[in-house]
Amino acid sequence: MVVGAGISGIQAALDLAYTGFKVYLVDKSPAIGGKMAQLDKTFPTNDCSMCIESPKFIEANRHPNIEILTYTDVDRVEGQPGEFKAPLSRSPDT
Repeated sequence: MVVGAGISGIQAALDLAYTGFKVYLVDKSPAIGGKMAQLDKTFPTNDCSMCIESPKFIEANRHPNIEILTYTDVDRVEGQPGEFKAPLSRSPDT
């Protein structure tokens, strides 16, 4: 599970998925992308932020090992290394 579907979370999910792991990409907001999706340009190159993020959105959405869960909160994390459980609360889409 990757908590937070900003650009870093998306890339982490893709990296894990390409190594063969099933990944749940969890974010409490209605869409993935995080703060970077709200920006026009990125520092220091002044590249278009959506030009960088959009291909990652599509790649994550199409990857068979990634399940994107928006409107979802992590209630708690319990367990020990290798045996974690993380109950989730999912809000209805609005």
